[in-house]
Amino acid sequence: MPVFFAYLADILMLLASLGAAVYCMILSRRLSRLTSFDQGIGGAIAVLSAQVDEMKTALADAKAGSDGAGRHLSDLVVQARDISGELELMIAACHDFAEEALEVQNGGARTRAAPGDIAGDAADAAPPGAGDAPPVPVFGSRRAAAAAPVFRHGMTAGAAE
Repeated sequence: MPVFFAYLADILMLLASLGAAVYCMILSRRLSRLTSFDQGIGGAIAVLSAQVDEMKTALADAKAGSDGAGRHLSDLVVQARDISGELELMIAACHDFAEEALEVQNGGARTRAAPGDIAGDAADAAPPGAGDAPPVPVFGSRRAAAAAPVFRHGMTAGAAE
């Protein structure tokens, strides 16, 4: 009987070593597939590296575009400030011209109202005997606005309809 247990121990040892050999072979194949460049981690790293390069390029392009748009916007702001100054001068000149036109219409017989008193200017400009009739403005009413905005950003008149 002790010989039988010796053979049984040898057979079990042989089966265990065969199982370990098969297990090592399976692990070796899996490890080689994992580290292969085409399918495993190597392929994933290569794909991610390419995507990182593409994202860097896209980020650089976006930054350049936003910098260019910022400079363009800053130029437009400077132009708008210049134009607003010119418009203020034009409006002031129109007010001065309106006062002179009213004096000419009244034949120079009007009293001087407080500066900027357009309502007083219009009341002085009414002809004698006009009664309760509202005075006719020289340059039209300021409140007469167009039904639609004159300028539309990025649209033409035909595209708005």
